[in-house]
Amino acid sequence: MDTRNAVGVIDSGVGGLSVVEAIKQLVPSQEIIYVADPLHFPYGEKTSAELMNLVRPFIFFLQSFGVRAIVTACGTVSALCLEGLQKEFSLPIIGILEPASRETIRVTRQKKVAVLATHATVKAGTFGNVLRAMDSEIEVYEEAWPELITAVEKGVFDTLEWRKWVSQKFSLFYAQRIDTVILGCTHFALIWWFFEELAGSRFFIVNPAQSCAREVKRSLNIEPVPGAPDGKVSVFVRGSRVAFQKTLQGIPLSLDKLEIASFPSSVALGEEIRCVR
Repeated sequence: MDTRNAVGVIDSGVGGLSVVEAIKQLVPSQEIIYVADPLHFPYGEKTSAELMNLVRPFIFFLQSFGVRAIVTACGTVSALCLEGLQKEFSLPIIGILEPASRETIRVTRQKKVAVLATHATVKAGTFGNVLRAMDSEIEVYEEAWPELITAVEKGVFDTLEWRKWVSQKFSLFYAQRIDTVILGCTHFALIWWFFEELAGSRFFIVNPAQSCAREVKRSLNIEPVPGAPDGKVSVFVRGSRVAFQKTLQGIPLSLDKLEIASFPSSVALGEEIRCVR
């Protein structure tokens, strides 16, 4: 395929496919190269230095295809590494935090917001910092839900036990007069319907995949082309392709004909990449 106008998307596992799906819904003809890293999942327990070392090979790899931009479709990478990656690499690198935060400011009425994310994202407090920079009056409650993230990655999230647990959490949020919940991890964005069903009319659910997709479309000035064929989605997996595909079977996605290959084992940190097309 001609990858010069492709957009690269990276994540620790299946969660970032929520961003891929959202981009394709806005611009069906967009070519996308997705890189997943289930070998090192979960990212939410790692330091910024560890994450930079894991993500750099993905950036080099995607650069070798000549992609026009890269999306860090991972809340933890966006929270801990986005600024460093943007300084280190010259091509546009887009995260999920700022687009989701702008939407949150727009929709909240009580100015009380809950963020569901990883331990690392919550510890960094980046969502809260970004939101308060946009509106100093906003109150932000950040919670780490790592076990549910793992359940989504394994495709075992939609159970009576998990529904009861999330419902109880939502009842506590409602008692605190929280009116907006940010799905601060794209694994949660992948199952946005699960959260909306349990939230009912009590909260506005901010889906960072949709916010990020709109930012990609706006910042890259991408528009749908009437009559153009659907763009290809190529997936490269660092880790088990079999496990990755098995997880996808349990998650409803509108993405068709994903081409899934293994991430090249020869791609190492700092290596100049040639002839991967």
